[in-house]
Amino acid sequence: MTRAFRRAPALTLAAACALLGGVLSAAPAAAAPYGSNGVFGVTTQPRDGWATAYIPPGHYRVDQSPSMQPYQSPPGRWFRCSDFPCAPTSPGNILGTGAALRDVPTFVDILPSDVAVALHNVTLTPA
Repeated sequence: MTRAFRRAPALTLAAACALLGGVLSAAPAAAAPYGSNGVFGVTTQPRDGWATAYIPPGHYRVDQSPSMQPYQSPPGRWFRCSDFPCAPTSPGNILGTGAALRDVPTFVDILPSDVAVALHNVTLTPA
């Protein structure tokens, strides 16, 4: 084996790493989705002891949680709340609610004045 041949794999690996590093650093950051079940505190209204995860106010696309064939997940709903607990069993705290429709894009606006958002079989993605 020649010396040049033995070095070629190292050069190829270094070139591949440099290319991959360039691609990864150039790729735009994708918005992280929130969901699909649970209660999220709104970051502008933190309340100690009520939420372990937070969501910022904003405009979000609502999608039905995925499920594996041949099954379908139960219909999804979201709830915007003015206080905790944020659940259908506390209707006095609910500011708004909506359904996630399969194959139809729907949206929700989480306001800075909202305290919490409850998700049931839905995923929210910043729109």
